[in-house]
Amino acid sequence: MTIIFYAVLNVLALYFFIKKKKNLHILEILVYWMISSYLFQNFSALCYMNFKTIIIPDQLSYAFAHFINRIVLIPLLMVTFLHFFLTTSSNLKKLLLMIIFIILFSGLEWLADFLGVFKHVHWQLWWSFSFWFACLLVLIGFMKFFRKILFKGGFYV
Repeated sequence: MTIIFYAVLNVLALYFFIKKKKNLHILEILVYWMISSYLFQNFSALCYMNFKTIIIPDQLSYAFAHFINRIVLIPLLMVTFLHFFLTTSSNLKKLLLMIIFIILFSGLEWLADFLGVFKHVHWQLWWSFSFWFACLLVLIGFMKFFRKILFKGGFYV
């Protein structure tokens, strides 16, 4: 049942992402997707293998649900965050957007814990918020750096 929930959630998120008009170049979407996936997969691997603060059950459905979230849902939401971050004009709105997405990512993480996709062990709630905050800051910094290189010739989307 959990795998069906996450499969539907990932397909719906992907469908709405494809249909949404984006202010990002296709190359940017691909690069930001890979960077987002890299960040979250390293976080997941460190917590699972090294720190033992996340336990993924041995059932294939839970492992697969965690896998599709790492590959599709989380990077897709991070790229969506960057899209909205670019279209938002004031710093206050950008801060509010960042807070909303930090709450969304932390909520998804704890929903996965509640549904049994993985279990937090000796985990503090604020660690989730601080990781997502740091992750979004890294992503914003990388976006600014990458856009400087990508649009060096004066072409803007």
